[in-house]
Amino acid sequence: MQVCRYAVGFDDYGTECDGIRITAFLDAGQDNLTPLGRLEKYAFSENVFNRQIVARGLLDVLREFSDNENDFLTVMETVARMSEDGEPTVRAELMEQVPNIAMFLHERRPNFPAAFSRYLVPIVVRYLTDPNNQVRKTSQAALLVLLEQGLISKNDVESKVCPVLLDLTTPNSDDDYKIEAVAIMCKLVSMLTKDTVEHLLLHRFCDLCSDGRLFQVRKVCAANFGDFCSIVGQDATEKHLIAKFFELCSDSVWGIRKACAECFMTVSNSTCPEVRRTKLSPLFISLISDPSRWELEVGVELCEGRKGQAELYCQIAVQRAEPSKPCWRMGEAQCGGLFNSPGNRRKDEFEPGCL
Repeated sequence: MQVCRYAVGFDDYGTECDGIRITAFLDAGQDNLTPLGRLEKYAFSENVFNRQIVARGLLDVLREFSDNENDFLTVMETVARMSEDGEPTVRAELMEQVPNIAMFLHERRPNFPAAFSRYLVPIVVRYLTDPNNQVRKTSQAALLVLLEQGLISKNDVESKVCPVLLDLTTPNSDDDYKIEAVAIMCKLVSMLTKDTVEHLLLHRFCDLCSDGRLFQVRKVCAANFGDFCSIVGQDATEKHLIAKFFELCSDSVWGIRKACAECFMTVSNSTCPEVRRTKLSPLFISLISDPSRWELEVGVELCEGRKGQAELYCQIAVQRAEPSKPCWRMGEAQCGGLFNSPGNRRKDEFEPGCL
């Protein structure tokens, strides 16, 4: 094992060196430089290991210098410059620290929103398009944490985050980037306001539901369809989303149809009774008549696990489907038993048009 020699800094350390205190490079006595001078030295050292250590220790560095405004700004400028490091492992290390740094600044710095927006948000957003897969994944995870903690302002989301996601989901964008961006967009909607989703993301989501080239994109859209409906509400769901839901329910990829079956009740809850009766009831029948049986099993699980609206869909499916259809044979056996079991309404107790 290599011996760690704090007196000479990190220049001779190897990656197998254990027990290093991350901010040891700031200690006095190593050279004639100031602590900030040593930060500069090791943050941009030719030794990749040195740069990795600095990136890993950025939170501790900020703790050291957060009480002095000028020193704090110097460190933040250093972080911004480090984010452009050509070594992917350094960029990934830096990004892993961003959520913790943001939380620390939020608690300790009165000017947190301005500093965070100026220095850290641009890094997170830029890394969403990084050529290195690990850096992109790290930035996506960091972005979600920051949003969950409420650390990114509405203005930054609308002016910095959403434009990048929209750019990455254009028809001509790179396939891998597009699939990743769709996934992050769908996770994003539950953390945004109705107006933001409807104004910035809804129409692009509708376009992505019809992506004819990448079934992975359509599958992500189907899996998150219910979330979009819940956020934008009844009017937008019926005006823009229901037609797309019909397309996805008849997709040639069975996994997409299965995802639609799984979110069916959430979508239904975002529509009026008339739409449920005239449009969604026949669609439900079509889904549980699917030859793959996956959609049928999901439909039966809905009937077994829910009351009220799910019961009605299952009842209609059983009564309207032809006896030769799989949904009638399996539905009569399982859904029918549900309706006639103790405590549940009998089939003949449902009034016509109750959906």
